[in-house]
Amino acid sequence: MSYFKEVEGDVAILAIGGVFKQCSLYTLDGYLFAQAAGGFVRLAADGSTSKSKMRIIKLVTDCDLYQDALGRLTVEQNDNTKPLVEDKRQLLIRAG
Repeated sequence: MSYFKEVEGDVAILAIGGVFKQCSLYTLDGYLFAQAAGGFVRLAADGSTSKSKMRIIKLVTDCDLYQDALGRLTVEQNDNTKPLVEDKRQLLIRAG
């Protein structure tokens, strides 16, 4: 049984050490993750991930994006999240 749920058709382009990788997007408890590095990495609103030196280059998603108090990306709006400000959203979801 998998707790991670794939967001069909949505991907992240991640980079680490000059190597770029296209990764499927997943959610867990509403938080956004990418399948990479032999597992899953959490994505943050500032373009960082839970893996050291790995960065978000681009997100390809139609999901509404929010961030919690720690800057973690989520697709669920609740009392602990706020909508991602437009300039941050534009940096993450760039025209390809």
